[in-house]
Amino acid sequence: MDGSPAPDQFWAKLKYKNDDRSTGKIVEWHPLLAHSADVAAVTEALLQRTILRDRLAALIGWDELSDVHVARLSALAALHDAGKVNHGFQNRGHSTRPQAGHVRPIVDVLSTPSLQEKLLLPLGLGEMMSWFDGRKDPDHFLRATWAHHGEPVDSTRDQDTSLWEPDSRNPLDELKRLGEHVRSWFPDAFREGTPFPEGQSDFQHAFNGVLTLADWIGSGFPYADDREQNFLKRAQEIAEERLTKQAMLAKSYQESLETSVGFSGILKKEEWTPHPVQEIGLSHPVYEKGGLTVLESDTGSGKTEAAIARFFRLYQEKTVDGMYFAVPTRTAAKQLYMRVYETVQRVYERQDADPPPVVQAVPSYYKIDGVEGTPVAPFTVRWHDEEEEDEARERRWAAEGPKRYLAGAIVVGTIDQVLLSALQVRHAHMRGAALLRHFLVVDEVHASDVYMTRLLSAVLDHHLAAGGHAMLMSATLGTESRLRLTKKTVRDDDIPPPDEATQIGYPLVTHVSAERDDPTPKVTEPSGYRKDVLMTAERRADDPEAIARRAIDAAREGARVLIIRNLVEDCRRVQEAIENQLGAEASDLLLSIGDTPAPHHSRYADGDRKRLDAAIEQAFGEEDDDGNPIPIQGAIAVATQTVQMSLDISASLMMTDLCPVDVLLQRIGRLHRHDRSHPSGFEDPECIVLTPEERNLSSAIVRGGEKDGQGLKGGHGLGTVYSDLRVLDATWTLLEDEDLETWTIPDDNRRLVERGTHPHVLRDLVTEKMKNEPDDVAEAWDQHQNWVVGERTADAVSAKHVLLQRHKSFGHQQFGEDLEKVKTRLGQDNVRVEFSEPMPSPLPPNEGPSISALSIPEHLLRDRGEETVSLEDLEADDVQETDEGFCFIANEKRFRYVHLGLSRIEGK
Repeated sequence: MDGSPAPDQFWAKLKYKNDDRSTGKIVEWHPLLAHSADVAAVTEALLQRTILRDRLAALIGWDELSDVHVARLSALAALHDAGKVNHGFQNRGHSTRPQAGHVRPIVDVLSTPSLQEKLLLPLGLGEMMSWFDGRKDPDHFLRATWAHHGEPVDSTRDQDTSLWEPDSRNPLDELKRLGEHVRSWFPDAFREGTPFPEGQSDFQHAFNGVLTLADWIGSGFPYADDREQNFLKRAQEIAEERLTKQAMLAKSYQESLETSVGFSGILKKEEWTPHPVQEIGLSHPVYEKGGLTVLESDTGSGKTEAAIARFFRLYQEKTVDGMYFAVPTRTAAKQLYMRVYETVQRVYERQDADPPPVVQAVPSYYKIDGVEGTPVAPFTVRWHDEEEEDEARERRWAAEGPKRYLAGAIVVGTIDQVLLSALQVRHAHMRGAALLRHFLVVDEVHASDVYMTRLLSAVLDHHLAAGGHAMLMSATLGTESRLRLTKKTVRDDDIPPPDEATQIGYPLVTHVSAERDDPTPKVTEPSGYRKDVLMTAERRADDPEAIARRAIDAAREGARVLIIRNLVEDCRRVQEAIENQLGAEASDLLLSIGDTPAPHHSRYADGDRKRLDAAIEQAFGEEDDDGNPIPIQGAIAVATQTVQMSLDISASLMMTDLCPVDVLLQRIGRLHRHDRSHPSGFEDPECIVLTPEERNLSSAIVRGGEKDGQGLKGGHGLGTVYSDLRVLDATWTLLEDEDLETWTIPDDNRRLVERGTHPHVLRDLVTEKMKNEPDDVAEAWDQHQNWVVGERTADAVSAKHVLLQRHKSFGHQQFGEDLEKVKTRLGQDNVRVEFSEPMPSPLPPNEGPSISALSIPEHLLRDRGEETVSLEDLEADDVQETDEGFCFIANEKRFRYVHLGLSRIEGK
C-alpha cells in the first residue's frame, strides 16, 4: 500500500507509522472480514487438531465434539468482532467523531430489545438458536464470543442507538455480509446436529478462553492485500503454518518420537536404572478421562525425571499436547528450565528429530530453546542468537509475554502463572484454556498456605473435569494435604490420627482418575540414598557475629557453608558480619561476583540476580557447564528462601533460621545433596537451626491472638514470614527431642512432617501449654490458635471470592476483585521503579549503566498504617550515584542499592 490509505471498507485492524497512533498516519489496514476469518481459522485449528477438542467435550460430558460442533464454535468465533461495524469504532480509521469501542456496544445490544432483531438476525442468530438446548444459552455464548478482551463484560441499557444507524456507511449491511460469509465458510455449522446441552457454564468459559487465545494469535496475521480474496482459505493456510511452528499443533512432534522414550531416553546415562518411585510413576495406567498422580519422595530421588518421563509417555500417546512444569520461585524455575531444556534436546537428538520449543515462564527473564532475549518494546523481544528473525519468530511467540506463557509447548515456570488461570484477572480464561492442553506438573507442593492451596485445588478441579492430566510432587506433604488433593470430598474423620499418619509408608505414590473417588496410595522403596543429619538448635539467631565466626571457621577447613535466613535484613546482617571479620579475604571465601562478595536474596536487579544465580551454582553445584565435577573448596553463601527449593546445590554445613518442619526438610535437601566426598570434619551432614534466645514464641503474639513477630528480639520471620506459631513451636519441640538428635532422610520424613504439621498435634500442643504455662502465656496461645483458625477460614473465603466462578453462566459474573490485591496474595506485590537514566551496577564488571529499573516489595514503599501502594510503575526521584552504588527516592521513601542489594534507608 502507498500513501496514507484511509479504509474504504469496514476495517478491523490499523497499522500506524512507526506503530505510533499519535502520528495519525495510517500505513496499512486490515478488513473486518479478513480478521474475522483469521480468528475463526485459528479457532477451527485449535478445536480440530489439538487436544482442546477432547477437553471441551469432556466439560459437557461428551466423548467428542463432532465436526458440526467444531464448525458451530468456529462460526461463533468469526462473529467475535461484529461490534466493530458500529460508527464509533469505524470513525477511528477516519479521525472523525464520535468514537467508541467495539465490545461494550455489541454486548449492550443484548439488553436493548429494539436492536436485537435489527442487528442479530442479519448475523444468522435465528438459525443459531437451534444449536443450543437452553433458551438462554445463545445469550451466554454471544457474551462469551464478544467479551474476548480478557474479562466478561456486562450489558447496560445505556445504548447509543445512533452508532448503528445507516449513513454513508451502513452497519446493518456489513453485519449481513459478515453473516453470509460465515454461512459460506462453515456450512457444516448450519446442518443438523445435537445441540449443546443446557447450562454448561464451564464449557462457555472454556470456549471464551479458546476464542481469546485464537484472537491473540490471529491478530498477528499479516494484513490482507487483496480485498476480494478467499479470506478463510488464506487464514487457514497461515494458521496451519504458525500453529505448527508454535508447536500448538503437536502431532508432528509427537509422531517424530518413533520409539518409546522411557527413562533411558531422558537420562544422560542411558543404562541408568530408575528408582522404584520413578518406575511406578511411569508405569501407572493412563486414565482415558484424565488423572492425577501425587508423588511423595525425598529430595534428590529423581522426581523431576519421573515427571518428564511421565510427560513423554502421555505426549506419545497423544493425551496431552504439552507440559507446564511449575515451581514456587523464579530462581527455582530458572534452574529447572535448563535441566528440562537439555533433557528435551537429548530425547529428540537420540531419535534424530526436531524438538518442540521449550519456554521459560519467568516474567522479565526471556528464554526459549536456551536462548535469552531482551524486551525492546511491548510484545517485542530481541533474541540474542544468530537465528533469522522471520524463521524463529513464531517458534518464540509464547515466550514473549506472561499472558502467552501457557500457550507454549513445553514450559517451565512459576506456579503463579498457573494460579492466574483460575482468578478473576484479565485473560484468566485464555490462560485456563491454554493450560488444558498440558500435562500439569507442580513441584514442592505443601499446605502451609490455605489461600494458595485453595487456588491450586480450583485449577486441578477444572483441569481434571476437562479430562486433563496432572502430577503433584513433594518431599514433605502431610496426610491431610494429600487427602484433600486426591479426594473430592474429605470429612474430618477421614483424616487419620497422628499415630496412624506417621505409620503411612514413604516414599508414596497416589494415582487416581479424574473423578478422585477412591485414592489408594502405593508405598515404594526409597531411592537408596540416605543421609543421617545431625540436628542442633542453637540460640544464635540474634547474634550475626557468632554466626559469622562459625561459618568462617568451617569454610577455612574446606567446607561449603550455606546460611539461610528467613528475612533479607537478617541475611544482610550476617553478610556484613562475615565481610567485616574476613576483611580482604572476603572475596576468597564468600559467594562473589568477580571480586565483590554478595548475599543471595530477591532484592536485586534482574541482571544482577542472574549473575548471583550463576555464581551460587558454580560455587555449590556438582558440575560445571562442561559437565566436569566442581572441586569442593571452602565457601560461604548467605541467602534467604531463594535457594531452598529446586536448586541443584550442595553444602557441607547448613545454618538456618527456625522454620516449619516441611520447609526445614526442603532446606536440608541442599545439604550433602550429592553423593560426593566432603572435607575432614564434615563427612557427616550437620544442620544448625538458629533460634531466638528466649524459648517462648508467645512473645510474638499480640492482643487477639494475631502473630506479629515484632515482640521477639529481631523477629527473624517468626510470626511474619511464617504466621502459624504452633507449627514453629512444634518444629522447635522436634529439635529438642533427644531421640531425634539425628534425622535420617528420607526414613524420618513422614514422622517429622506429621509431628510438625498434623492438625491434631497442633491442637494438642496448645492444650498442653494451656495446662502448663502461666496464665498470660496460656491465654496468648489460646487466642493465637483461634486467630489461626479464623485466618484459615478467612483465607478460604478470600480465595473463593477471587476465583473464577465457572459454575456461573458466562457474563453473569463480573471481575469485582481488585487486581492488585490478587497479585499481592500471589507474591506478585512488587512495584517496578524505573530510572530515567540507567544506573551502573555495584557488582562487577561495572561496564557502564545497566540498571534501568528495580522491583521493590510494596510494603517497603509505605510505613506501617499507610495505605497500600498501587502496583503501577513508579519513576525514581533524586537519583544519586555513590561510591558503593546509588540511592534514590520512590514514593517519598529513600533507598540505596549496593553490593548487598536493595534496602530502604530508615527514617528518610
